[in-house]
Amino acid sequence: MPVSFNLKNIFDKVEEEKPVLEDRSNLPKESFNENQFITVWSEFVENLKLQKQIPAYNALHTAKITLKDELKIIFEFSSLSLSSEFDLQKDALMRALREKLKNHYIEFEVQISKSELTQTYIKSKTDIFKEMAEKNPILLRMKNEFGLDLNSND
Repeated sequence: MPVSFNLKNIFDKVEEEKPVLEDRSNLPKESFNENQFITVWSEFVENLKLQKQIPAYNALHTAKITLKDELKIIFEFSSLSLSSEFDLQKDALMRALREKLKNHYIEFEVQISKSELTQTYIKSKTDIFKEMAEKNPILLRMKNEFGLDLNSND
């Protein structure tokens, strides 16, 4: 006897996932100061650079950070794209902060400012070439004549 299979029945029965609430009552909550936080932050950002995660490094390196109250850390970014890069790294950052500062009650707040980007960042090969070509247009002609690929890792 053939078995009947109907996707509609499966999708009708799917329940909405409910968020899991974390029980933090037995987790550490040691106090920390701004210097301790900055030390952990700097290590985390430097590790991104060493792992060649340049977009994430640029985003976090240029963030303006404020320690508000004792448990809330405010990250201020100059653009939504930098904030998006932060979103990709925030879980790893949270784990690092919780482990090294021995505090599981830390919270993040993200803000987007309209100010100009004032800190330096690592430039890609393409960015460097564009700047150089603006100063010396013959470089662009040489790139085209020799068929150079700026996106290669060599």
